[in-house]
Amino acid sequence: MKTVINAINSRRSMTQLKKTIPLHQETISQMIQDVLKNTPSAFNSQSSAAIVVFNETHELFWEEVRRRVLPLVSDEGAKERTNKKIDGFKSGDGTVIFLENQTINQSLRERFPLYASSVDLWADQGQGFVQYGVWLALHEQGFGVSLQHYNPLIDDYIYDNLDIQRHFKIVGQMPFGSIAGEPSPKKFIDLKQRYFER
Repeated sequence: MKTVINAINSRRSMTQLKKTIPLHQETISQMIQDVLKNTPSAFNSQSSAAIVVFNETHELFWEEVRRRVLPLVSDEGAKERTNKKIDGFKSGDGTVIFLENQTINQSLRERFPLYASSVDLWADQGQGFVQYGVWLALHEQGFGVSLQHYNPLIDDYIYDNLDIQRHFKIVGQMPFGSIAGEPSPKKFIDLKQRYFER
């Protein structure tokens, strides 16, 4: 079993995916629920949420993303790259769609007016925890994963077709599946510019 540091070191953005045979959907669902349940949040607000789409729902989702994105892409080269990217997501096993419960966050602003201006920052931090936790958990199980942001372009489709109430803000999409391609080389900034000790 990989340690947390090994998982962090080896995690990469993978956009070319394929189906996993067999796919243990219940295991994935339980794993994501465990991350949601046990990830820390400000005031234990637990405002982060997720919907996971599999099978035909997953494929239809990415076709709808394609339908909405391509008219906004200008040149043929960019359209080809966009189609390849969306094909890669669609060919995977599923997509985690991350949500933020705005009702909970508004309640925090009202209950703690002294901290009201920080609630959105803390919600973003909580989302980051959850998204990274899900990413590492999927990665540790051998899945290729990336984090995408086709919101708000795709928001009304999610609300209307996936039965999500509108007090949930849509914040990201995480397609996952077996790895079908190689990651791009990763460049690092010198840590002397990012890490300090005194």
